[in-house]
Amino acid sequence: MNKVSGLTLKRAAAFLLALLLSAAACPGIAPVSAGGGIAMSGSFYQQAFEIPQGAEIGGPDIYVVVFNNGSEEMVVRMKTRAPDGVHIVLSQTSFSLEPSGHLQIPVSVEVDEDAVPGTYEISITAESYKKEAVGIQVSGSAGQTASLTVLGESGMVSIQAASPDSSPITSHVRLYRVVEGKNREVAYSQTGYLEARVAPGSFYAVSYIGGINLAEEYFDVASGETRSITLSGATVYFEGFDIVANYNESDKKLAFVKIVYTVRNLYQRIDEGQVILSVKRGGVLLPEVVMATLSPLETGRAGLNYNYIPSDGWVAGEYEFQLILKLDGQQYTTSSVKDMSVAKGGIAAFFSSINPYVWAAIGLVLLFIIIFFITRMAARRR
Repeated sequence: MNKVSGLTLKRAAAFLLALLLSAAACPGIAPVSAGGGIAMSGSFYQQAFEIPQGAEIGGPDIYVVVFNNGSEEMVVRMKTRAPDGVHIVLSQTSFSLEPSGHLQIPVSVEVDEDAVPGTYEISITAESYKKEAVGIQVSGSAGQTASLTVLGESGMVSIQAASPDSSPITSHVRLYRVVEGKNREVAYSQTGYLEARVAPGSFYAVSYIGGINLAEEYFDVASGETRSITLSGATVYFEGFDIVANYNESDKKLAFVKIVYTVRNLYQRIDEGQVILSVKRGGVLLPEVVMATLSPLETGRAGLNYNYIPSDGWVAGEYEFQLILKLDGQQYTTSSVKDMSVAKGGIAAFFSSINPYVWAAIGLVLLFIIIFFITRMAARRR
């Protein structure tokens, strides 16, 4: 009985492993096959556009991808279908594709002021052509359709990306309409400022630089309403901030705390950056320490460290460590707070300085050991 159970478990495990490997091998988006070696995939067909008269929708999330699955080079021409007053704008409408080649084409949809409100079906088709004795002939096609609702009511949204001191910055800004918990892209800007006429509803706006989110906000827009949104976020910030207790070898007492951190600048060169260490003991602020002056503070990362000892020595109590960043003399941002306990005799509580990820790793190791011994004991009973 035990042998049969063990064999069954092994077969089940092998089946699950094969299933996982098969799933991992599947591509995230499979091309939609069509005749003549041409195929199309992308996100256009997933859209349910709701666009007011005189407005448009577009952005990096809205696109089609055309594939050449044939063995010969093909010429492709793009065609669109939409009602009067509606325009489907493609970044490219005619191009060539090598065998096994593909091209991603951004898509935007524009609605004229005099477009008739209503619900429509719009489509994009890619046609492949090849030379024949009688001329150039269509050899295949592939397409996608999407729904469009033209609305007679709207609101206005303006979005400005800014630093914590409210100064405008250049960044990517994206505006999404939130529909049934999903984000549908509405507008996109690379200048840090975006203005759009939108359908009434719920929205999500985000600003980012180099793929790093700076700020985000959810908000609603009613019919006839104008909303001005400021996305305020730090373009210079601390990452990897930690504290490490160091002890004297002779008496094992706390000697100093090493402050380890990285200053990351995403935006532009700054004449001077200053890093200040703020320490509280029992809730009382100790004298601040200037740990580093960066003149200039260049873009990128600067990894730094500092050995800290209080001016009056280590005294038993609860310590709080925080970093303050000043740019050109003005406070700009702060780090998270790190806690540490020091017992009588100047001995730091070791566990308070352990990184949470280290605790997670220790927990996983202990869990593995427990499972190992339980498995061994079960095997012996058999």
